[in-house]
Amino acid sequence: MAMWPEMGFQESPYATRPVPATAEGEALFVGRDAVAKKLANRLTSSDLHPTIEGENGVGKTSLVSVVGYRLRRDYEDGETSQAIIPLTEAFQLTSKDTATALERKVLLAVAAAMINHHDLLKRGGHDVPDVSDVERWLNSPLLTGGGGGATALGFGGTVTRTVSANTGAGFNEEGLRSTISGWLSQCFPTSQSGAFVCVLDNLELLETSKDARALLESMRDGMLSLRGLKWVLCGARGIVRTSASSPRLEGRLAEPLELNPIADDEISQVIARRLEYYRLNDSAAAPVGPESFKLIYDILNKNLRNALKYSEDFSFWLYDEGHADRGEGAFGPMLEQWIKQKAEKSAEQTDLSGTRAWEVFDALVAKGGNCSPGDFEEFGFNSPQAMVPHIKTLEDANLVQSSTSDEDRRRKTITVTPRGWLVRYARCGYLLPE
Repeated sequence: MAMWPEMGFQESPYATRPVPATAEGEALFVGRDAVAKKLANRLTSSDLHPTIEGENGVGKTSLVSVVGYRLRRDYEDGETSQAIIPLTEAFQLTSKDTATALERKVLLAVAAAMINHHDLLKRGGHDVPDVSDVERWLNSPLLTGGGGGATALGFGGTVTRTVSANTGAGFNEEGLRSTISGWLSQCFPTSQSGAFVCVLDNLELLETSKDARALLESMRDGMLSLRGLKWVLCGARGIVRTSASSPRLEGRLAEPLELNPIADDEISQVIARRLEYYRLNDSAAAPVGPESFKLIYDILNKNLRNALKYSEDFSFWLYDEGHADRGEGAFGPMLEQWIKQKAEKSAEQTDLSGTRAWEVFDALVAKGGNCSPGDFEEFGFNSPQAMVPHIKTLEDANLVQSSTSDEDRRRKTITVTPRGWLVRYARCGYLLPE
């Protein structure tokens, strides 16, 4: 038997993936009612595209998933005639990708969504293209060789071995955009008719605010202007706020919604809800209960994703060492000892003697774990360049990570890693910050 059923759970209650856009995701959604209401209001009542700013692991993707699910459910249940329907996939780019490549992915995903939601939109009174026409169209842009017929995005044809672009008969980039744009305008003639929701996630992967801004500016008159498409842009370390401040993007992007860590008085409920949802029977013993989870959450500077990951790591250790049958009463003290040992080992393996790196690290922790090169004076340096070698030392020890910005030194670009927070826990005598 697999580990989790043996311990009394359907699956891991500590999985780090974002909650899905389903009833399950809504059941697991805790502590975000106020910001969820704000996001829903922006999606239904404004032509501006919402943006969300928050550190990695804080729950941005889960927020968008649940809000999208609720809005679609309202339409399905007949509570509104405005069809707000999320696409099934989120999009993200790196500095090596282009706006043209993103546009093609999005347009083909919209075509697939027209098929998947055809009956739903039709019942709601929307003027949607005939499904057979859409499927025939989808089979035209990509031609497949090696036997079996044409296929695109999994619709039509059969399994084949090679794919080549068909740029004839209007199916070049401009033809593709023109066709999908026409469908969207036909289905969603006004903003109150509704829209498909597209998520552009992890904008910080573009590495610099300059790259992110250039990408979004290139989308201004294309993807950000298509009727029937609503974008939600998500990012960390200030990159969304910096990019959205571009004069060229005025009138396209809304002011970012700030997503902060889940409040202390609600974080225990996050794990309690998960344990209840995935529990198979009353005898299931949770390796990490609500109180223990809050301890890990606090040690790791209130990062939900990291706290879930370490909770799962402890669960595997408990099972591998043969302690899973000892009962919940024993698990709490064992977790405290386990996390202390991990912190102690990490600290012992970190040698920064002979440098000012520890001084910089302690000051960074005191600031909340985030800073930028522009904060050099707060660390006792007379220039950003003087601070760089010590940040490099901390990076080499995996105590901090950096994202480079070449134009906005105020943006938070240097952050303490999960390993760094464990080392901090050991260095302060296993005490939590007040």
